[in-house]
Amino acid sequence: MIESPFCKKIHKYTLFFLNFMFLVSLFVTTGSADASANIVNPNQVYSYTIMQRDIERLVKQYPDLVSYEPLGQTAYGRHLWAVKLGRGESVLFLNGSHHAREWMTTSLLMKMIDTYAQSYNSNGEIANYNVRSLLDEVSMWIVPMVNPDGVTLSQQGTVGLPVNLAKTLRQYNRNSTNFTRWKANMQGIDLNRQYPASWNTIKATTSYPWYQNYKGKQPGEAPEVQMMMDFTHKIDPEVTISYHSSGEIIFWNFNTLKSNLTRDKAMARALSYLTGYSLVNPEKNPSGGGYKDWFIQEYGRPGFTLEIAKYAGESSVPLSQFSRIWSENKEVGLYSAKQSYSLWLEKQKLQYLQQTMSLLAGTEFYTKIGAVVGVTNLQPQRIQVSARKGDWYQVKGDIGVGWIHPSPGKLAIIEDIKATAEMKVSIPAYKYPDTFSPKVTLLAPQTVQVSGRWGTWLLASTPSGNWWIDGRKAELKWPIEETVQNAATDVELSEQIK
Repeated sequence: MIESPFCKKIHKYTLFFLNFMFLVSLFVTTGSADASANIVNPNQVYSYTIMQRDIERLVKQYPDLVSYEPLGQTAYGRHLWAVKLGRGESVLFLNGSHHAREWMTTSLLMKMIDTYAQSYNSNGEIANYNVRSLLDEVSMWIVPMVNPDGVTLSQQGTVGLPVNLAKTLRQYNRNSTNFTRWKANMQGIDLNRQYPASWNTIKATTSYPWYQNYKGKQPGEAPEVQMMMDFTHKIDPEVTISYHSSGEIIFWNFNTLKSNLTRDKAMARALSYLTGYSLVNPEKNPSGGGYKDWFIQEYGRPGFTLEIAKYAGESSVPLSQFSRIWSENKEVGLYSAKQSYSLWLEKQKLQYLQQTMSLLAGTEFYTKIGAVVGVTNLQPQRIQVSARKGDWYQVKGDIGVGWIHPSPGKLAIIEDIKATAEMKVSIPAYKYPDTFSPKVTLLAPQTVQVSGRWGTWLLASTPSGNWWIDGRKAELKWPIEETVQNAATDVELSEQIK
């Protein structure tokens, strides 16, 4: 049978389309993950086990944006997990579930991580925030569940626990088997009455372990509280937010210095505007012991406690309220991250430098630090860097002296090397050394010449030009065989002369 010219055309275009789709699918599987689906489902009883699973999935989906680390273990062997979202030097710290029955705050924070990561990956916006630009400046550290033992007890009761322990916990719970009201950790200590901030002045409602409000024998005796303080010292955040429930109110002051009142109240009002929650007026002799209290006392920086949801009494917040709570708090992390960055940049000292660096992609050129709009776009070139303040650089380029604020990978000191890199699988090539930079093409398995290196990134010579590849996905080989051969020949010649 003879094929008609029309059929030949159809066959030709069909083959082209299939090949194109194959390359697209290959590119997606070898490039950064396509974050089209939600990982976190907050419309369920959100347990410690589910949280751990979702953290692992988020890290796998966004390996260059999300990471995590354990802070230590509770008295009953559960980890406090800290999740990092973002790539900047300035730090915002968020935490939830100090109180067991308030586990919806964990759902809220995990939803926040998931949503922001998706928006970063797609280079999208939330409200008026460019999420990628913001999270290039700020790292958000989140401890979604400060009290995993208590949360598990509140959600599951004493199922599976040793008989004696279950009996003791029931005694702490007024001899009731209803643990949904449980607020403390599993040692019967209220973690948000444990921080060393006017701890001695806290009025004791009970002098022994109880399902709520027992402040302990001394501040910081609960391992969860000690881990939180140690971690705070480690990451040195500019702003902290502790999520609690319930009441739809915001605590923002704890013996705050007069010099900080205007700053902190302005932030509190902004948070109130975003959420619709009411501000709690400062008290002359405030009750202490909370994380927010300790942070303000220790650092003199803005710290807030946000109480989500309508008052729920001695119970967890109903799942039916989550949708509204999310809409009220969706922008809170982004607003607070922006404030954290501003406070951090303000503290940075001007460093004078004399370095020649490579600008690897077009970057806005500004007349001053912190300018919102650039005067022009500085093109890739070798430039002289004369000063740095935070993540801003004063440069002398082909259009004069000014400031740039490059995103990760755009400004670097490139190490000149001569080597080859073997790619055993197809990997993407990038315009500059960053996973989130524009992808140029997909390189088939091959060996390429390498002329430069920056961190784990390699500048590879390909048939389509010089592009950056992720060196973690290729095997770098130095051309040492010729050098070794020459050295052996020199030895032989030396022996002959002797």
